[in-house]
Amino acid sequence: MKKQSFFLPTSFRIFCMRLFGFGFLYFTLVTGTHADECPLQLNPQRVVVEYAGSVSVNCSTSVTHQGMGWETSEKQIGKSRDNLITWRVSNLTQWDILPYCFINYNGQCQLELPITIYQTPDSVSISTVNHTGPMMEGNQYELQCDVLNVAPVQNLTVKWYKGQTLVDQTNFPDTTITPVNKTVTLMIRPNRADDGVQYRCEAELELGEEGPQPPPKLTSDPLSITVYYKPTINETKLPSNVSVFRGYEMVLVCEAEGNPKPTISWNISTNNPVYSKSFTVTDSTPEDLYCIANNSVAITIRHVKVSKQGLPDISISAGDHKGPMTTGQQYKLQCDVLYVASVRYLTVKWYKGQTLVDQTNFTDTIKTPVNKTVTLMIRPDRSDDGAQYRCEAELELGAEGPQPPPKVTSDPLNITVYFKPIINETKLLSKVPVFRGYEMVLVCEAEGNPKPTISWNISTNNPVYSETFTITDSTPEEVSCIANNSVGSTIRHVKVILKEDYLPLIAGLVAITVAFISVIFIFIYSIYYKTAKTGRYSLKDAKPSAQNGNIAQNGKDNTIPMKKLSQSNIFA
Repeated sequence: MKKQSFFLPTSFRIFCMRLFGFGFLYFTLVTGTHADECPLQLNPQRVVVEYAGSVSVNCSTSVTHQGMGWETSEKQIGKSRDNLITWRVSNLTQWDILPYCFINYNGQCQLELPITIYQTPDSVSISTVNHTGPMMEGNQYELQCDVLNVAPVQNLTVKWYKGQTLVDQTNFPDTTITPVNKTVTLMIRPNRADDGVQYRCEAELELGEEGPQPPPKLTSDPLSITVYYKPTINETKLPSNVSVFRGYEMVLVCEAEGNPKPTISWNISTNNPVYSKSFTVTDSTPEDLYCIANNSVAITIRHVKVSKQGLPDISISAGDHKGPMTTGQQYKLQCDVLYVASVRYLTVKWYKGQTLVDQTNFTDTIKTPVNKTVTLMIRPDRSDDGAQYRCEAELELGAEGPQPPPKVTSDPLNITVYFKPIINETKLLSKVPVFRGYEMVLVCEAEGNPKPTISWNISTNNPVYSETFTITDSTPEEVSCIANNSVGSTIRHVKVILKEDYLPLIAGLVAITVAFISVIFIFIYSIYYKTAKTGRYSLKDAKPSAQNGNIAQNGKDNTIPMKKLSQSNIFA
């Protein structure tokens, strides 16, 4: 049977489309074929355009046809026998426009263009519903977000943020394509942690891959909320039970957090409250104290029980040992702390002189008074003789406790350390040279506790008890110094080396040599001196005359005048 084709007028096709409502309607009239066989291609295949924006879509085919063109819900837009035709709109303002491309090919078929027209909101605002001012902790409140004039609403998502955290979001199933107003609410029940927090709402249009990227969105101004809540007293800084040592003061601190800021007062046995964060507890303070924190929301009261106690007794001993200690041996010192409460706050410190050498803490949670014994192992040496040890019990009760922390110290324990003698080897050498005919005094000094006795051992069997010993030519070659006390003995061996004294002979030879050299020097000097002072004279070719008969010559060209002396002048 041969298939017959038919053609429906445009007005009837439009009527059918409107009857089914707006949507992506693919309505194709073909003769003997289906819509997916319509030989048309759209580029782009789907359009997302902002209201009043421009749009351009190409419709093309690869087959020979009897005409193709574009139509909308209102009219036909051109018709052509070309294989490509473009639909252009510079200012798209028709919300329900239904563009489609048709082709006359083996009948007529058409391909609708899916198109989405959107409009971002004019405004997004946030507010509280039926409430103004601060919120109360634990009460429920409603926040409202108003989004005005947005389309299409089915692509709209309204998101709620608390600070930077997404707390809720709302989508809409409406198929309305024209701009609408939407109101979204969020129920909250704030607590004190929410005081000052900011809420905001955000309207976002998710238009798919063909839409703008990132998706257009508009955010409201932040809404800051103030939360009022009742005071909470810091129980860590203000314990419910406080121990006070007699003779010490303790400052209690009452801190409270609240909104509005609470006022702090102390209620004692008197009727006059003390308005202060701190309160000083003494021996005269009543057993029961109350810290009151008050604001416009509520009142919070903290009860404090005050107990008074004395400081513990403390003593130190050397355990089972009595008397002096011996160097190198180990001993146990013992510290007894009696009747101490809250032992977990106790620290026992050991001191040697002014130096802290050890300390012990306790993990017991017992609150009633107990006795504690702490030990310290020591191994004294000779430098510890006369050292003082003491132990100290300190109760570190924290910043809220007495300052400085209460402590009690034992009487000092003086220790005596016995050690064997040590001979001074600097003053007593192991080898001593002695010249014949001379004496030398050796000194043997020794340090020890108890004080050592000093003796000298020579070849005879009778030791010499003295710190000094005189050696002569007759002293044996080996001499020993013995230092002895109750701890032990120390022996220092001394080797005596006899030497000849050549010093006088050497001195005589040096003196003779010096005298001989001196005599030679004097003789040579006297000869030189005599020659240099007198000179040598001779009378040569002298011609006596009346005038110059008194002339002498000195062997040179110059003449020396001479005067003849008479007998009377000589003896004058």
